[in-house]
Amino acid sequence: MKANLAPSVSLDFLDGYLFRLLQEILADRGAEESGFFDYYSSRIKERIGGLMEYEERLARYLLAHFRDRHVVHAGTGIGTLPCALACSGMTVTAIENYRLRVASARRIRAAVVDTWPDVGPRYDIIEGLYPGAWRREGHEPNSILVFTNVASNWNPAQQAAILQSMPAFGVVILDLRLFGRVRDDDTERTGLFDSIAATAQSAERLPDIAGHLDAHFARFVFSDKV
Repeated sequence: MKANLAPSVSLDFLDGYLFRLLQEILADRGAEESGFFDYYSSRIKERIGGLMEYEERLARYLLAHFRDRHVVHAGTGIGTLPCALACSGMTVTAIENYRLRVASARRIRAAVVDTWPDVGPRYDIIEGLYPGAWRREGHEPNSILVFTNVASNWNPAQQAAILQSMPAFGVVILDLRLFGRVRDDDTERTGLFDSIAATAQSAERLPDIAGHLDAHFARFVFSDKV
């Protein structure tokens, strides 16, 4: 039995609630028009649930360490992680460039806000490509920038812009394996870790978030305000 993320939100209930929403969207829009494709569709076909295990683990970590901070989730997909955070009291901005996934994320957000109205002011969705879309919103040195599954094959200019944006945030948390492209070799992951750590005040890997999963999260601190 999963524990509560917050006193008012059972993670078991939220997981099932999101799973039902995903089923409805997939049935209504199909895998392509919803932007689900194989990645999200597999959650339904394999009955994984509305939240992936790494999303649950990362949500717990953020709630334990940064509950009062603003989270910016770049490359949010359909926004299941932001839903978990916002339903647990955190303020979240989700950024996604793919139009069909933005539409699904907004549909999920609308259903969540209908169930928990107080989530509305805490959860915003921006359609656009990070960091350009976020630059129009401004920077907050005490905010937390998060990347999860963003194996998007960024070109060198995109990756450079993203790396250059990081010092404007207090903390950056990302999966070293799935950041711009897939890095299955730990030598590559270590190279990415070292290159970002060189510009940060401190850096550490977060193996407890990964657990037995093939995830390799790391935290980079850029501001002493956090």
